[in-house]
Amino acid sequence: MFVRSISAGGNVEEIGGKAHRLSILTKYFNVPEGFVVTTKVYDVWRDEGQLPEEVVKEIQEYFYSPYVLEGKFPVVVRSSATVEDSEKASFAGVFESVTGINSFDGLTRGIEGVFKSTTSTRVRRYMERKRINKELKMAVIVQRQIIPELAGVLFTRSPNDPQNALVEFVQGSPEKLVGGEVSGRRLFLPRDPFKVEDPLMEEPLTVGLEVEALFGKPQDIEWAYDGTLWILQARGITTGSVKVKNEVPVKDWYPLRGIPASPGKARGRAYFVLDDQPPEEAERLFPKGSILVTYVLHAEHYNLFTKASGIVAKVDSVLSHPAIIARELGIPCVVGVEVEAIREGGEVIVDGNAGIVYVRNPRKVLKRVELWKSSYVEDEITKELREEYMKALEELSPRELEKIILKAFSLVRKFYSTDREKAFNVYHFINELMEEETPRILSRRFDAVDVFSRSDRGGEPRSEEEKRLFEIYRLLKVFINYTDERVRDVPTLLFGI
Repeated sequence: MFVRSISAGGNVEEIGGKAHRLSILTKYFNVPEGFVVTTKVYDVWRDEGQLPEEVVKEIQEYFYSPYVLEGKFPVVVRSSATVEDSEKASFAGVFESVTGINSFDGLTRGIEGVFKSTTSTRVRRYMERKRINKELKMAVIVQRQIIPELAGVLFTRSPNDPQNALVEFVQGSPEKLVGGEVSGRRLFLPRDPFKVEDPLMEEPLTVGLEVEALFGKPQDIEWAYDGTLWILQARGITTGSVKVKNEVPVKDWYPLRGIPASPGKARGRAYFVLDDQPPEEAERLFPKGSILVTYVLHAEHYNLFTKASGIVAKVDSVLSHPAIIARELGIPCVVGVEVEAIREGGEVIVDGNAGIVYVRNPRKVLKRVELWKSSYVEDEITKELREEYMKALEELSPRELEKIILKAFSLVRKFYSTDREKAFNVYHFINELMEEETPRILSRRFDAVDVFSRSDRGGEPRSEEEKRLFEIYRLLKVFINYTDERVRDVPTLLFGI
């Protein structure tokens, strides 16, 4: 698949930062309908120098689909790069955008124009100034073009006056305002819609504050109004040391407290999936957009995770499979929750920022489910491994951690043929150390979930220390998931899987 609807979403590496955020917004707000040409197409275009026939055919299918654009013009083509709209760099106005497209040939030319803009001098210089060394990949957003009466930009907290919101707007199209070609009308607004005197500004502020609550930080929001208020784009802004409270409605809701594992908020119906349910069956029966509730699930349920709008798990590790996959997909997740209190089909709110799951009518928990946990006996071997591991973790040395983890799995193989009890002892030890103890230790020094989430969203480390944390996290993921070639044989050796 080369194309997907905006509402279908995807991770940043597939659809870019801008489209990823729009896919979240479509669940709650008015976002112009459209589709995303994924980074996979960019890779093919870069190799072949043109859009292949099969890609053009798929673009046609989405353009004429009654569920997407119905073949109606005009449309707008916009960039959605993997490095775009990050906390480090917005790339505002750096890549190509094409408006007023009124033919299918114009549409394909516009898509290729966005791809071509990645090689421009403007992009290269911008990335040099921002010291961005990550490989650039481009997705392209195609949306119905709004012909607005009013359009503008809302900062939910003004960069210079964070106690107030700031809105700039013009009559007609927003492109000239966003591009800096014209100056619009500027207003400072109290961060309380009921105190806003201008009725035209009350709705943008109300919606803007809801977007801020959704993403958990102040937002720079591009909007347009044609009788309906449309959100065209939203990205986070930095406003110094001002902190934003992540408030959710709590009246008539009962909080179940857990551990924040992936940021964001989601609301929906809760459906349980247990790890003994075949992945294909679970994926088929799970209602798309619902809240996935589980004790613990593993990597083979990946396709199921992609259907969920939020994830709640009983397992209490932020390096558990549900937590890792949630961050990769950009899905709010809370772990370590007493899920027995959640009713099947009941409405829940997942607050991945605060680590709270809200339910309206909790079940009375008569018997708690105790998760099976691997255990080990500390002997001379595990004691030595622990000392080496802790030293490397204290020094934030990915290279040394890699050596120690591989050493542990090498010992598992060595002992398996002669002393299986000793082999399983080392196996349980290294897994508990990676999944349970490491995130707890790192969380004492860092906001580990924030670092892990930014790594999975394709963000850039903010310091040399964070760079090592990114490397450690990626290292732990491949060993926990057994996707590294050097440990792929371990599950088969020990468990026959």
